[in-house]
Amino acid sequence: MADGPRSASALRLEWQDIVWEDPDGGEVHLHGVLPTVTYPDRLRPRRNWHGLALMVSEDEIGLWEHEEQLERESPGINRDEALIQGGDFSRLIQGISSLEGISAGRFPDPEPRRLQRMAERRGSPLYFAEPSLLDEDWTEWHERRAVEITRPFALLSRLWSGRRFQTKLRTVIGLVEPPEHCAQEFAPAAAVAAAWWLAEEHSLSPELMQERDTRLAGRLRGALADLRRRQGAPWVLLAVCHQAQRGSLLYALEAIPDAEVPLCTQDASEGSEESE
Repeated sequence: MADGPRSASALRLEWQDIVWEDPDGGEVHLHGVLPTVTYPDRLRPRRNWHGLALMVSEDEIGLWEHEEQLERESPGINRDEALIQGGDFSRLIQGISSLEGISAGRFPDPEPRRLQRMAERRGSPLYFAEPSLLDEDWTEWHERRAVEITRPFALLSRLWSGRRFQTKLRTVIGLVEPPEHCAQEFAPAAAVAAAWWLAEEHSLSPELMQERDTRLAGRLRGALADLRRRQGAPWVLLAVCHQAQRGSLLYALEAIPDAEVPLCTQDASEGSEESE
């Protein structure tokens, strides 16, 4: 990946899952999703998988349950709150929610939540790639990130954040094609999501981003190692992440970071993805 993980050309905005083979055995399937967007069957994983990795910490599950409770009491409240908060995430929600032909602006994030529930029903191992905030190294990383984004120049740059978002959007709009046999609006939705991702990454130094991606990739390798320990071949780990995030994760995986086994909440059992 000659362009490096930060460039727009390295985003890997194709719709099929990216497959990375671990030299120690097994595969990581990087399954890209769009924030708050419900996928049709054709965009959901088609190959069997044996373990699921979510790019969140275990703390996120409680937040998802809270968002579901809020939606039951007042449908649409989470989206409305996201819109009034402003910033790049508000621009993301406004952009994709305005597109006809797709179901967007859903909380909690529908595809990770759906796959998490599927793993629990199947009894498949469920791994959390992002460390808990109780992890001292991870907490220290967040503290250093907080220092970066509160520096005077970083604060001043927020005055032009809307312009930067539009610039990122113009950069990526031609890099994504609509998926076959799906609504054409998925292409602009992917472009808006990629612009949001690039705008978020803009606040990170290359060193912080590399450190984060190396840690996440090492935990994906650790989850795959745990699958190998639990069962016989084949070993397929489905890693659910933002579509635009996959390029930097693949870049980090290809460096073969040390494996770190993350928290797993389920016992292993074999099973297949839902039928077409």
